Amino acid sequence: MIEEYIQGESLETFVSHQKSISEELIVKLGIQLCDIFTYLHHLSPYPILYQDLKPEHIILCGDQVKLLDFGIASFFTGFGKNFQLYGTSRYCAPEILRGQPVTPAADIYSLGRVLTELSDAMSCRCSRQLRYILEQACAADPADRCQEACDLKAALLRVPLSENQQSSHLIRNIAVIGSRPGAGATHISISLVSTMNQKHIPAIYAAADGSASLLHAARANHRLIDQNGIFIYGSFRGIPDYGDSVSVSVPPDDCVVRDYGTRAPALAELASFDLILFVLNGGDWDFVQAAAYGKQLALLPQTRFLCNHGCRSAAKAYARQLGHRVYCFPEDAVPYDTTPEKERLVSSILPKKGGRRHLLF
Repeated sequence: MIEEYIQGESLETFVSHQKSISEELIVKLGIQLCDIFTYLHHLSPYPILYQDLKPEHIILCGDQVKLLDFGIASFFTGFGKNFQLYGTSRYCAPEILRGQPVTPAADIYSLGRVLTELSDAMSCRCSRQLRYILEQACAADPADRCQEACDLKAALLRVPLSENQQSSHLIRNIAVIGSRPGAGATHISISLVSTMNQKHIPAIYAAADGSASLLHAARANHRLIDQNGIFIYGSFRGIPDYGDSVSVSVPPDDCVVRDYGTRAPALAELASFDLILFVLNGGDWDFVQAAAYGKQLALLPQTRFLCNHGCRSAAKAYARQLGHRVYCFPEDAVPYDTTPEKERLVSSILPKKGGRRHLLF
């Protein structure tokens, strides 16, 4: 038997971190799950009925969705067959609970139940069209549901998304770079992720500095819990730098904060980021070198400069040299904790568009 190692996060775990879910995310997940069921339900010579769809079996791997645990999946011959109930009753189609023959419409029902639960977690009521689609998918009578997963997918594709829903986050990728080792790039990256998540904006830390700092932190702090390769503590979620052999997978609706340390990528690569934070050290010994590199980064309009350790005098010196505002990161002992000072700073450094700040919260 060959088994695939899947690095990602279950939908159940992902939802537990969120204070609200976007309609865009519900539609995207629904479409991908419809694709999976279309494949399973049309396998030859016998289609496969999954029969046990629930959030803990749905794994988010970056922009992909995968299903786990086919333990009670079965072949569908088209003649109908009664099955003993093994799945979770909350997501089971009524005909399964009644011991009646099971068809692909049972998987449609389970999918409708999962998406309905997600819609209940939205900060605002879902659109009338999506609500109608989900109610139809969860119809008690199998004949009243979509008979094919591809039909449900077609209905989801027709759901109009507002401009806000189409871009649930205005910032998707943030790069954090330190002027020297110990400048505080990792500390600020962790603080940023913790603050964003605390403010109900899904964000995840991704180590990109080639070090094992997050793994070392987990060994020292047992409250950092590894869940499918993602370390979680309070409002913080982070992925260590596993190297080239393992790709970094993040939930599809997350803003990724990449901690490069002093291993800054080329300017051409940085140009693709929505926000670049250059963390400056307050010491005099690397001022000239840091200011020179800062002038290169200043060519990218999405760059923001921060001076760590609350060093206002150094921030003023860098501001004069760079010709740009330099923010002062407050004194902070615990990066996982959110403070009013950090909340104000995070709000201040976000880019602006059309004269309005791109507030994430």
